[in-house]
Amino acid sequence: MPNIRVGILGLRRGFTHLRNFLHADGADVIGACDRVQANRDRGTALVAESGSQTHIVEEFNDLLAMKPDAIVVASNGSLHVEHSIQAMEAGCAVLCEVPGAFTPEESWRLRECVQRTGAFYMLAENTCFWDFFRYFRKWIVEEQFGSVSIAEGEYLHYLPNTMLTPQGTVPPSRVKTEGITDAVPSWRAAMPPIQYLTHDLGPLLEILDDRAVSVTCQSAASRSEEAPLRSDGQIALFQTAKGHLIKIMVTLNTRRPEEHRYRLFGTLGSAEWFRYEGYARRFTRTMETKEGWEVFPVGFAARDDDTTTGHGGADLKVATAFTNALSEGRPSPIDVYRAMEYHLPGMLAHRSAELGGAPVAIPDVRTTPFEGTDFWNVVGLPDVDPPRSLYNETR
Repeated sequence: MPNIRVGILGLRRGFTHLRNFLHADGADVIGACDRVQANRDRGTALVAESGSQTHIVEEFNDLLAMKPDAIVVASNGSLHVEHSIQAMEAGCAVLCEVPGAFTPEESWRLRECVQRTGAFYMLAENTCFWDFFRYFRKWIVEEQFGSVSIAEGEYLHYLPNTMLTPQGTVPPSRVKTEGITDAVPSWRAAMPPIQYLTHDLGPLLEILDDRAVSVTCQSAASRSEEAPLRSDGQIALFQTAKGHLIKIMVTLNTRRPEEHRYRLFGTLGSAEWFRYEGYARRFTRTMETKEGWEVFPVGFAARDDDTTTGHGGADLKVATAFTNALSEGRPSPIDVYRAMEYHLPGMLAHRSAELGGAPVAIPDVRTTPFEGTDFWNVVGLPDVDPPRSLYNETR
């Protein structure tokens, strides 16, 4: 079977996708585009280094004119749906960066386009491919924690660069001190933090094999001078179809090292993973409380992963999963319905916050009942647990 002809839209975040697809088996990058000259120059240098015949152009229409089989949408987040629809209506499969949609109305438009065109669609949620989640899912399937009732996810990422200039994004303070006159707010500037929750909610839904059905949410104040158009953070509580309670916190205004945190609470055990530690802790039904946690050195990547490809190797796994599913005629690992189950709850969480925390129902986006995730059929689960850390032997 001939390689899939891929085009990359956007060469900022899309630069990583360009690099990975240039080396992905079964894919040929025929073109990439970006309106910013500096981004095009960077892409041109990478293409020259790789020896590829990839053409770097300025406009999306010029990229579509090359007749690619697939488009990677890595453009402005508020334009994801517009660009995804444009690509699908041109006959292309789509791999779209997160968040994937910006408003509930856009989310439904995206679904309609997939249904109407029959196009292949996948959300590029890379956190779902992190290695430690495979073990979390394995331990849940094995009932190591009894019945899991509660899950938590936190995304702590200081993003003060909310003003867009031709040279890139900068903080408002720099616009003021340097007298920059051509700066405009970026798509993140006024985005409610809880809308950027797919890195947290997505993998938790996968390891729980579930979907959210209602949400209540509260917002913190807006005190950050660098990001005055959005709340300093939001906390949402989701009820799920299978009776789980999921808590998600997102703050983009708190000055601190970037971090992800995930926790599971079961009736007979628990597990957690914090990015700054880089390992998983587990307490199972067979352990005595006085023994404390078991510690496992599992993080973003498995031992044989190429961790230079972005986000601990997860970005390459996204490219590989997309290419393989498309070339082999298999279902999308994160199709449009699952993508909506990742991003629509965040939009409705913000609506709850606007209503003072009143519960908001999350509609069933599927045309047939949810019967379970297909994600683990793609990623697979480990056969055995990872070796325990020496911490367990020396404490």
